[in-house]
Amino acid sequence: MHSRFKRAIIVLIDALKYDFMEYNETLGFDEIQNIHFKNKLIILHQLKTKKPLNSRLYKFIADPPTTTMQRLKGLTTGSLPTFVDAGANFKSYHITEDNILEQLVQQNKKIKFFGDDTWLGLFPDQFHQSFGFPSFNIQDLHSVDDGILANIYSEMKKSDWDVIIAHFLGVDHCGHRFGPNFPAMRDKLLQMNAMLSNITQLMQDDTILFVMGDHGMTNTGDHGGDSVAELEAGLFIYSPTQIASSQQKDDNTVKQVDFVPTISLLLGLPIPFSNLGMVITDLFTHCPWWNTATNDIRQAYHKIKALRMNAYQISSYLSAYQSQASDLPEKELRALQQLFTNTEQEIQKYITMMAKDGVKSDTLSKFQSLENSYRTFIRDTRQICENVWAKFDLKWMLIGILTLALGVAQSLYLWASWSNDETFLPTSAKFLLGGSLAYLICIAVHLFIFPTSVPLMPVTLAALLIVANFVCVKSFMPEMFVVKRYFTLVNVVSSILFILNCCIYFSNSFVVNEDEISMFLLQTLVCIFSASIILSKKSPGGKTEHTKYSKKSKSSFDIMQVVLHPKTVCFLVCLSLCALLRLSSSFIPCREEQVSCINSVFPQPLASLEGATKNKRYIFSIVSLAVMVYASRRWLKHFGNLNGTSPGVVAMLYGPPLAALFTCLHWALQGLSDLFSDSFTPWQLALMAQAVYVVLLVSIVTLTVWPLLIFMIPSKASSALYLSHKGDLQHIIPTIYNQLKVNFQQNHNEKDSERSPIIYGLGSAYSASICAYLVLFGLLLTLLLSDGTAPSITLGILALYLCLELYSAAIVSNSKHEEDMSSPRWAGLVLFNLLSTVFFYTTGHQATVPSIRFEAGYVGFYGDLKSFILPGFLVWLNTFAGPVFFSLAGPLLIFWPLLFNGLASWMVDKKSEQVKEKTSWQGDFSIFNNGIKLNKHLFSLVCGTIFITSLKLLFATCAAALHRRHLMVWKIFAPRLVYESALFVTVTACMFVVCLFVHRVDRALIRFVKYIHPDKES
Repeated sequence: MHSRFKRAIIVLIDALKYDFMEYNETLGFDEIQNIHFKNKLIILHQLKTKKPLNSRLYKFIADPPTTTMQRLKGLTTGSLPTFVDAGANFKSYHITEDNILEQLVQQNKKIKFFGDDTWLGLFPDQFHQSFGFPSFNIQDLHSVDDGILANIYSEMKKSDWDVIIAHFLGVDHCGHRFGPNFPAMRDKLLQMNAMLSNITQLMQDDTILFVMGDHGMTNTGDHGGDSVAELEAGLFIYSPTQIASSQQKDDNTVKQVDFVPTISLLLGLPIPFSNLGMVITDLFTHCPWWNTATNDIRQAYHKIKALRMNAYQISSYLSAYQSQASDLPEKELRALQQLFTNTEQEIQKYITMMAKDGVKSDTLSKFQSLENSYRTFIRDTRQICENVWAKFDLKWMLIGILTLALGVAQSLYLWASWSNDETFLPTSAKFLLGGSLAYLICIAVHLFIFPTSVPLMPVTLAALLIVANFVCVKSFMPEMFVVKRYFTLVNVVSSILFILNCCIYFSNSFVVNEDEISMFLLQTLVCIFSASIILSKKSPGGKTEHTKYSKKSKSSFDIMQVVLHPKTVCFLVCLSLCALLRLSSSFIPCREEQVSCINSVFPQPLASLEGATKNKRYIFSIVSLAVMVYASRRWLKHFGNLNGTSPGVVAMLYGPPLAALFTCLHWALQGLSDLFSDSFTPWQLALMAQAVYVVLLVSIVTLTVWPLLIFMIPSKASSALYLSHKGDLQHIIPTIYNQLKVNFQQNHNEKDSERSPIIYGLGSAYSASICAYLVLFGLLLTLLLSDGTAPSITLGILALYLCLELYSAAIVSNSKHEEDMSSPRWAGLVLFNLLSTVFFYTTGHQATVPSIRFEAGYVGFYGDLKSFILPGFLVWLNTFAGPVFFSLAGPLLIFWPLLFNGLASWMVDKKSEQVKEKTSWQGDFSIFNNGIKLNKHLFSLVCGTIFITSLKLLFATCAAALHRRHLMVWKIFAPRLVYESALFVTVTACMFVVCLFVHRVDRALIRFVKYIHPDKES
């Protein structure tokens, strides 16, 4: 086709919504001042008004996923990306498909590029000259844009280019950081307006300008999904010469893939082979080389000419695709090919008739009919490709589901067998593990050697192994285990709630509202725990140890006796925990499908708030951080774990307060408006966060090397009790008296070397180290979550404490033997899983692509990072902050019931038995003497956790497979499956890490005991 223009300028403004480009003449001055993104690109309105035949403005509809790399691929190839392509957004692979840049190079055209260096990864050899800048630091609003503006004007004045591409990032980064309606967005759009004004003044008549956005953004500045706000970008086309024969009509919506055939034909290039877009026919109605005046017939003919070349390219692509694959519906494809053939025959006939008989009265209507036929062919072809683009291999889907089911069965078997047998690997376990290995070998053979064969053997083997697993599980469940240990109120109800939690994956409305459903299930389980304690036989009906101070008669009423009654305490703990969970829901963001949801002030960036609202939220965040540090120090001091000057103790004394202080200062810097923050250099803005990293890294390493938070005072004059915590004040005098009596009786028989030392914190050695580890990681998570959602971590710590107290009280009230108290219960595993799910949402996330907080990857960093490993790790920690925190807290299910101090002792009347002989209290140190039990419980904890998370993953996989042709599969079910898969990996990795840390604590305790008693073996 004849080249209409010799040069083209493509200005891509990342995340440029159509709303940003459309001018609203009805807005008053005050409204314009309050809506910071409206009526700022005035140059577009001026050009459209003064030169209506030289300009066009369209809604530019993107195809999901609305991530930058996928949009660039669509804008250059005209093809349709798939959902799984979203994962490649941070890894720009070289595009090997036919594209407009490759066509330009083949025609010896010179391309100059400015801006986002993602292009350099996609097209490494196509640019004649490039000025690339790092693109993923969304805290930086100006570096990329300023770098472009410093070079583009001088390069435009040169003659050594045919196409200029400029990709600006400031608007997108401003949206991520502040949201669209913020003063910084106004300033950025005004900068873009000035840039476009300068470019249009430098343009020559043979040049055409395309100003476009690759996607839109939500009200919070996010993108990646398929909401209307994310899909509606804008496209403005302008040339100093006339580009259309009439003014623009109201129908102003085009697809982004339509850009590819349009610019190709305007520049006289072949349309890329895999293009599925349709030419924008408005731009092919005016031909300046015609000697006669433009009329309707000429306009219709030229549009048909463009559509015909477009349709021929798509027909060739369909034929080539059909020869390689058979997934296109044959009936519809045959009908489309017949439509194309008939239309070609008709156009040939009409052209011959016009050459012979001239123009007739019905010529225009015939041309319009042909135009509609070509449009129908292109549109329907694209629709068919959209419907079948996602290929589902049912064979391998079945293999994947069976593999997951086998993993679930194996974890259930290992959990059940290790809960009842002292042997680490019984014969049946070796048999099943060997069968699983054989299954994996079969899968590998079929995957890499015989990929086209039907894997009947792996399917059969997997089914047999699953059945064998459940048979073995049954053999490890004797009658006592099934009836008396498992079928308790808490276990049965927790199982029902867990199954309900798994089943929600099969309903799109339930997945959309999973945050509220999980909250309801968790609060229900909390109430069931409380009910089991209250209904327990060990729950007293009269006065307890805490009310024996009362000397009043039976007829008098004592309000304190009612308030401090174990049942009342249990009820108040349950009520407080439910209130904490309800308060944490304030941090849950809304997802697009939750129509009635209103976003709170917490998910919004602090800098986007103004006045008193900003100050109140900042103060609230500081207070919550202070509560976290104070509560952890108070608990460690209560059990005597902050005495002495050992490296671990020093790290916990000074590390958390320093990290909290630097975090608050970092939040203050992030809360500055764009005007003030620009006065700081990038390294200054990142300094406080880097200080937090250094403090926490040093503290974590120190705690790993010296994990024991205990302090020993060698006794020279008297024997002493192992003082593991402060004890209750009302019992301190009897304790001292009893100890003095023992010392007096034994003093004449003991030598100084035989007298026991005083040891602080020994009774909580395991728990204190884990809690210290949790606090340090919690501070890291608060930094990454930003000030808005960071208080949810504090609420998570408080909720964790209350849940552990309820869990401990429930175990003590329902167990007959103290040695059973350290075994992790099924209900406890379900409780922690629900806590992980709830706090995934309360930390400001949803199971959607737009809810990923990519800005977390650059907290404490500036400039370009050579690797995405560290930013990816930080984004991962931010996304799964809740599951990471509660997974690391998992071993507390083993150690916390052994402490039995605090609220748990107030809820159960078992303290009176322990007070009789205070010296018998050993806390979680009691498990030290039985290393087999510790390993057994840790292994049971890991297997039980993996079983729960893998079963949820299995349900999510089955739901996605079942709904693979559902309308909402890519919007709801597929993202939920991806998140559940990532959650499984996260929880599993965290469980192994924390178990290794527990073993590190255990080894340190062994060395400590050997140091005290060198003549004894541990």
